[in-house]
Formats: sequence, structure tokens, C-alpha cells
Amino acid sequence: MTVKNLILLLILLAGIVIFVFYSIPLLLALLTAIMLEPVVKLFIRLFKGRRLLAVTATFILYLAGLGIFSYWLTTTLVIQVIEFITVLPSYSVHLFEVAENTFYEMENFYASLPPEVVRTLEEGLVGLKDYGVETAKNLTSGILGLITAIPGLLIYFIIYVVAVFLFSLDLPRLYAEFLNLFTTAAREKVELVFSQLSRATVGFFRAQIILSVVTYALALIGLMILDVEYAVILALLIVIVDILPILGTGSFLVPWAAYSFFINNNDHLAFGLLIMFGVITIVRRIIEPKILGSSLGISALAALVSLYIGFQLLGFIGLIVGPAIVIIYEALRSAGFIKIKIDF
Repeated sequence: MTVKNLILLLILLAGIVIFVFYSIPLLLALLTAIMLEPVVKLFIRLFKGRRLLAVTATFILYLAGLGIFSYWLTTTLVIQVIEFITVLPSYSVHLFEVAENTFYEMENFYASLPPEVVRTLEEGLVGLKDYGVETAKNLTSGILGLITAIPGLLIYFIIYVVAVFLFSLDLPRLYAEFLNLFTTAAREKVELVFSQLSRATVGFFRAQIILSVVTYALALIGLMILDVEYAVILALLIVIVDILPILGTGSFLVPWAAYSFFINNNDHLAFGLLIMFGVITIVRRIIEPKILGSSLGISALAALVSLYIGFQLLGFIGLIVGPAIVIIYEALRSAGFIKIKIDF
């Protein structure tokens, strides 16, 4: 590859990255339109082929669902978030006060140490306490800043909503224009691959939504049984942490249980959180291969194997990459791009 071609390739990649970054609402709208297409096709059969009415009915139902979710978000979640972040600095102060008291209770241990070492340790502890309080305040300010940015996000939301309707209305035409980029001989194969990948993508997000709903329900029920305050927001935080790569429900519940046991001396809450972590983990591991297999169009065994190998090779990111490789392989094999025959 010449230097000129390399520069052009870098410029192209930079352009794609910039386009994707500034087109996030539009790309999300396109993905939403693809996910809503099965519902649109159902209404098309009901309205005898009139796509405009089918898209309108689907769009109204989608907006109704968004409205119900937004109402719940603003009336329940936001209230608990505000209450939670107002007490977060006090929790941080309490945590470091307990640590400080524990430190001073170890006088017999460091009494024999040189005064300079003791003074350095005390100064370090005070600095750590101030850092924790400042971090909690910054987190509070960040969340409040996110809330104040809602008017700006509203513009992106309006663009997203309008784009969902327009993409859904023109999806068949966009799909036909995409196929026209290929020759007649390659079009059938590309159409088959694209169809399977689209179905698998929609199935993947549907599976993640189902798993997140199950996790949220189990976490909310567990927190309510344990009589924990802010159960709604904490259950949502557990789901968010569970979705993020590398992290998981254990990275949230296990430290919380340790804090409750060793610092707050709340054995009931600590063991309850550990039991809840075990229940969520077991339930997810049981239903995840089946849900992914049925949603992605691959067998439960293939889903389980791809999840395990992906996790062993790439960690939590492999839980996504593993099934994706199986899906792409199945799509290419079904379209005839991959042909494996063993002969002796």
C-alpha cells in the first residue's frame, strides 16, 4: 500500500468516525425502524398493504411506550436520583470516618512506629477522606449537570423521533437501493446475508432487553425484600453495571455486601445482597443461552459454546463477540460464501 493510499484510507476512516459520531440520533433511529419492521409488517396485513397506515399505527404505539417509560422515569426515578445524590456526600464522609476510627483504634500497632511515619499515615488518611468527599461532590455535580442538559438532549430526541417515522416509512426503498449496489448474481447472496444479520441484530437487542428486564425485576424484588431505600434507582444501577463490559452485578453487590458486613455491621443486609447476587447470576446463566439462541437464530448449544469460548478468550467483551462470530459464520455459510467439505 502506497503512502497516498494509506493517507486516503486514514481520511476515509476519520470521516466515517466523524459521521458516526454526529449521526448517532439518525443511526439509532434507523436501528429502531429496523426493530419495529416486524410490527409494521403485521399492521400491513391488517390494513391490506397500506404501509403509511401501518407505519403510523406502529409509530403511535412506540410513542405511547416511550411516553409511559418517560412518565415513570420522571416521576419515580428522577426523584430517587435527586434524593440519592443529596445524601451521597454524607455516605462518603461516614465511610471515611469509620475508616479513620478504625485506624485510630490500631494505636497499639503503630505506637511503636516512628512519629514521622505515624504523621505521614494520618495525613494520607485525611487526604484520602477529602478526596472521597470531593469525588462524591463531583459525582453529584455531574449528575445534576446531566439533568440540566435535558433541554439540549430534547432536540436530539425530537430528531430521533422524526427520523424513526421517516426511516420506517422509506425502509423498503432504502433496502432496495442498497441491493442495487450489487450485481444480479451477488444480490441473492447479499440479500440472504443481510436478512440473517438484520434478524440476528434485532434478536440480540431483544435478548439483551429481556435479560435486563429479568435482572431488574430480580434486583428490585430482592432490594424490596431487604427493605433497602432507593430500591428503584439501585436496581437500575445494578442493570447498568451488568450491561457494561468487564463489570457485572458482582462488582456492585459484593462490595456493597462487604461494606454492610464489615463497616455497618448489618449482617442481614450483607448476606441478603450475596444471596441476591447468587440468584441473579444463576438465573441469568440458565436462561441466557436459551434466550440468545432463540433470538439470534442459533442453537442453545452453539450460543452456550460461543459465550464460554468468547469469555475465556476476550473476557466479558467475548460474551458479545462470540455469538456475533457464530451469527456471521452461519449467515455466510447459508449464503454459500463459505463451503467446507472434507474428502478422503
